[in-house]
Amino acid sequence: MQFYDIFNGDADGLCALQQLRLEDPRAAVLVTGVKRDIRLLERVNARAGDELTVLDISLRTNAGDLKRLLDAGARCRYFDHHAAGDIPQHANLKTFIDTAPDTCTSLIVDRYLSGRQRLWAVVAAFGDNLAEAALHAAAPLRLDDGDLQRLRQLGEAINYNAYGDTVDDLHYPPADLFETVRAYRDPRDFINGEPVFEVLRNALADDLERAAAAA
Repeated sequence: MQFYDIFNGDADGLCALQQLRLEDPRAAVLVTGVKRDIRLLERVNARAGDELTVLDISLRTNAGDLKRLLDAGARCRYFDHHAAGDIPQHANLKTFIDTAPDTCTSLIVDRYLSGRQRLWAVVAAFGDNLAEAALHAAAPLRLDDGDLQRLRQLGEAINYNAYGDTVDDLHYPPADLFETVRAYRDPRDFINGEPVFEVLRNALADDLERAAAAA
């Protein structure tokens, strides 16, 4: 049996997977790409008994390949907040889909986990430009303003990293970035101890400066 973790390379997809793997650590084949690369299931050739976890890519866009994989005998959990179209009814498929405008995939995973890894959901919501939802999720954690600001910066930096036409355009391939992130149960420890954060934050600031200076 093979496990596959299939996720959008932006902050929402990456932080959704981080929450799940903190709760249920396991080795898996990582399938991801740039933010706009959402036809990820076409890369997967799973067999009977394999398990797929899919995060933050449109079910409607991947419907044909999802059917192919289910018909092959794979089992799938599907978490997403995009319009899904017709959701197939299949014994091997469990869907967790909410298309409300004030949610994202990481907040859906947060509900699934009853908030046990909520700090990473807050990071994702900030990265997905859902500041109000991020603050609402963070309220029970009683974070101070400094922590909230740092979590916002981290979410924006991870999201920024996912923008490009190909993975070669990015500062870090999303699969590699996830492998770095996964060592940190608390995102504040990642912020304080991981040079990757400073690289992304500085690169984002530099790009914004150059954009503001452009004619």
